[in-house]
This record gives sequence, structure tokens and C-alpha cells, in this order.
Amino acid sequence: MNLAKLLVIAVAGLLIIAGCSSPAVTGIKVHIQNSEYHEAIHLADSVIANGEGSNPEVWYWKARAYTMMRVWDEAAVSFVQAYELDPLMAANMTTYWPAFYNTAAGYVSEGRIEDAISMLETGGAIVPERPEFDQMLGDIALNEHNYEEAIARFEASIDLAVAQMDVIRGSIDESTDPAWIGQLNTELDNMVHSVVLSTYNTGAILKNLYMNSEDEAVAADYMAEAVVAYTRGLEIDPSSADLMTGLAEFYILSEQYDAALAIYDDALVAIDTGVEEGWIDPEDAADMKAGVLLTRGFTFIEMERFDEGVAALEECRAQMGNTYQVLAMIGHANFIMEQYNESLLVMEQLTVMDELTNDEYANAWYMMYANYIRLEEDSDALQALLNAIEYDSDNADYYEYLAQTYSTLGRNSQAMEAMQKAQSLR
Repeated sequence: MNLAKLLVIAVAGLLIIAGCSSPAVTGIKVHIQNSEYHEAIHLADSVIANGEGSNPEVWYWKARAYTMMRVWDEAAVSFVQAYELDPLMAANMTTYWPAFYNTAAGYVSEGRIEDAISMLETGGAIVPERPEFDQMLGDIALNEHNYEEAIARFEASIDLAVAQMDVIRGSIDESTDPAWIGQLNTELDNMVHSVVLSTYNTGAILKNLYMNSEDEAVAADYMAEAVVAYTRGLEIDPSSADLMTGLAEFYILSEQYDAALAIYDDALVAIDTGVEEGWIDPEDAADMKAGVLLTRGFTFIEMERFDEGVAALEECRAQMGNTYQVLAMIGHANFIMEQYNESLLVMEQLTVMDELTNDEYANAWYMMYANYIRLEEDSDALQALLNAIEYDSDNADYYEYLAQTYSTLGRNSQAMEAMQKAQSLR
């Protein structure tokens, strides 16, 4: 065997050795396979302490053990260490992006904002296709009133989510595995939700800037930017009540009522188109249409076109049944129209419904109180308000109304007690 051939064999042997995990890494993997996560971490720490701290695989598998235990901060730190030692390992971390995201969320809750930002930026560098990192960075900027940065982050998040949607749809078309297709559809829904949330947040910022702008030209620019953002979001999810309401609010603020109502007509058409093209299930479409009609009814009421609002809500009610949102809105519309007995009938249905939240029950009883007051039925109003307080006992406004009602009924000492309670809650 000549020297050249020996060198080739030697190099090949080195490549084989380099491509295999060290005995320590193999041991860590075996522990993980056996669900011995604490043992895997202990072995990794021992290996690191004994001089293998520069091996990115040790850090990577240590991080994997932490993810199995849902110890996100330790997992994220170990993944980052592996990435810094070998950036090519990022390809193995794609599915573990929640470690970075959840760690950052924990930092935010602890007030460690700079650490959260650093973790999100690092997570974004390691798994650049995930929109969640920019979304949380946008939330942080929004909370710090850095609106320009927040909008930029939300828009970046939307771009990433839209790109992911194209990738996911391509994978769905190529797959024949029902289980895998189901997972992909769930992820597609997550991306749609991400677009809606970032769009909603962008619109909320632009609305705030619009409302507080003293320059008409600047305000017009904010409105135009919001319309573009909302329109793009509605192209992704034409049934989003939040986005429809947000866009309609801008049109209503500028007294473009026909444009506001046209949003809902477009949404209904888009839902039908989705059914025809096969990407919206007919049963889902029925729920989507009911949501559109609910929001449409709300818009009519905002425009003080109450009869049309109630008609739209009743149409929604026919599809959705008696839900809190529908009944509360119908009751509110009747109250505004001074149809107090009709409003009472609707609110009474709410008070006997099952599984409402305390706030919803309290609001229903408060609306009963408001109707009774307008009808000058003070005793019934008192009982309704006492019922509302049972569900929301720390509401200072309720106690002020209670004081007024007691006073009307000539129960002055109880009126004084109620007013003192109201003041103590302020």
C-alpha cells in the first residue's frame, strides 16, 4: 500500500470519527431516549466541567433534555451556547423555537425587558422563519410607547407569517398523510391568527395616532396606512370580526358609512368564495357569516341606524342562536331606541343563561337596572342592581347608582352606606 493510499484511508477515518457523536454525547442521547432527563443533564454538566464545553453537541442535547422537561430558560440558554459554538446547528433547532419564545415571555413577566429582547433577537437569528419573535418585540415596543418600532416589528411578523403560509400550503399539496396534513392545517391556522393579531395591533396604534393628530394631513396618512394594513389582513382572514370592526371604525370616524358597510358585504362574498374554492369548510363558513353579521349589526348601531342594526343582529341570532354577544347587543340597541320593555326581555334571557362570566352576568343585571330606572320601576331596579353587585362587588359605579336608588326610595341610611362604599372603592 503506497503512502498516497494510506493518507486517503487516514483522512476517511478522521471524517468518520468526526461525523460520529462522542461517547459522552451518545450517553446523553441514551438517557433522553429512556426519559432519564435529569441524568442526561447531569452527564452533560459533568462532561462540560471536564473539558468538553466546546462541543456544541453536548450543549444541544442538554437543551433537548430541558425541552422535554419544559424548563424553557435552561433549554434556551443551552441552545444558544450550541449555536454560538457552531452556527450550522441552527438547522437542528427549528422545531424548538418555543424555548426561546417562552423564555422571553418569562423575562417580560419578570420585568427583564432587555434580556427578553436579546433572547427574541437571538431566537430570530436561529429560527428566522418564525413570526412570533417579531410579534413579541412589537408588543414590547408598544408597551414602551415606541410606536414606530412596534409597527415595524408587527409588519415584519406579518411578512414572515404570510411567507410561512405559502410554504405550509405547498407541503399540504405534496402530502398524502392525513395526520401530517392535519398538523399542517393547524400550523396554517396559527399563521393566520398571527397575521390577524399583528394587523390588529398595527391598526390600534394607527388609530391612536390618528385620534391624537392635530395635523389633518398627518391624520389622513395614518388613516391611509391603517386601511392598507387592515385590507391586507382581511385578505388573509376575511371573517375576522376584529379586523372588520377596526377598518369600519376608521371609515365611521371619517363619516364614510357606505365604505364601512361595504366591508361586510365583501367579507360575505369572500367567505362564499372560500367555500367554493375549498379552503373554507361549509360549517366553518356558517360561523364566519354569523360573525360578520354580528359585527355589521354593531356598525349599524354605531351609526345610530338602530332598526337596521337590530335586523342584522336578529339575522345573526337566527344562525348563532342566543349567545351573550348577540343578546347583549340587541338589548343595548333596544335601550338606545328607548324600547325598554323589549330590552328587558332580551336582558332577562341573559341572566338565566348558563356558563357566562361574572362580568357578563353583572353587565346583564346592570342593563336590567338601567331599563327599570327609565321605566321608573325603582324597586325592580334596586333588586337588579343588587344582583349585579353580587357578580361585581368592587364596582364603585354600581354603589353610586345604588346610593341614588336607595335615596329615591327614601332609604337614606342605606343610601349613605352605599355612597361610603363607592368612595372607598375609588
